[in-house]
Amino acid sequence: MDLTLSRIGKRFKTKTVLEDISFDVGPRELVSVIGPSGVGKTTLLKIIARLDAPNAGEVVFSSPPSRKNPVILVFQDYVLFPGMTVWNNISFGLKSRRFKKAEMRDRVERMLDYFRLQGQRDQYPAQLSAGQKQRVAIARAMVINPAVLLLDEPFANLDRNLKMETARFIRKTQKEFGIPTVSVTHDLEEAFAMSDKIGILLEGRLKQFDTPKELYFRPNSHDTARFLGPVNIIPRELYPFFGVNGQGEETEQVLARPESLILESRENGPGWIKEISFAGHYIAYEVSLGERIYTVYTQRDSFRPGQRVNLKLVE
Repeated sequence: MDLTLSRIGKRFKTKTVLEDISFDVGPRELVSVIGPSGVGKTTLLKIIARLDAPNAGEVVFSSPPSRKNPVILVFQDYVLFPGMTVWNNISFGLKSRRFKKAEMRDRVERMLDYFRLQGQRDQYPAQLSAGQKQRVAIARAMVINPAVLLLDEPFANLDRNLKMETARFIRKTQKEFGIPTVSVTHDLEEAFAMSDKIGILLEGRLKQFDTPKELYFRPNSHDTARFLGPVNIIPRELYPFFGVNGQGEETEQVLARPESLILESRENGPGWIKEISFAGHYIAYEVSLGERIYTVYTQRDSFRPGQRVNLKLVE
């Protein structure tokens, strides 16, 4: 199973929420759509799930979803049944599809084992942590073997320490089950950790759709680059200072991440260290070069304020 979004558009009265959204999701791919709150991410998921209809375009599945293999949307508040135990929450979809008791029991037990929920099988949602509630919600979705899995802000209710662990767990789960998955989120680091492809949704348009590495290091616009984090602008006239070979290129500037710049101590270097900040797993240097300030991230702690340096771009 795979799916294709073709030129999706959505309006609410006179307000355009989504415009000309197109991308593909492969049969074993996890795609994340990231963007700020209110940009239309959840609306896009509802259109894929057929809970809402687009005003333009279409969603095409390689094989039509069915009651046996549906499209499942896991909302950010999980929507667990408060009066049901974990076991009954996970088995709900199987019961409604009239699965035989033996097969239902086997499927639920496999989900409890896989999602590390055996100890919570008889507990109710109010007794669970946010991470446990999320695992129950995903287990309830996975147990019916969905054609496509949709995740709405999967990290929204998790604390900082759980987010990256959960991103890795979602990645592992999606690959092992082989279910095409679309996640929408504004948590950038976690989306990068778990996704095969990422789309940047800004102002209702898909600004770029690519692999995490290409998206981060080769953004196609300044807006896309800034949304993903700090970015340095190197104009053509400064290419020689950074060792950039601009011959034959039409672009008048290069966008460079702080991690892509290297500092070199040089007595008569063109730049000088203006400010140094310790940021935990890296040191941030602010470097003055001409009328511009450049940010460099490195683990090297060998530079001092006022020191003359050379900057080099690693392409």
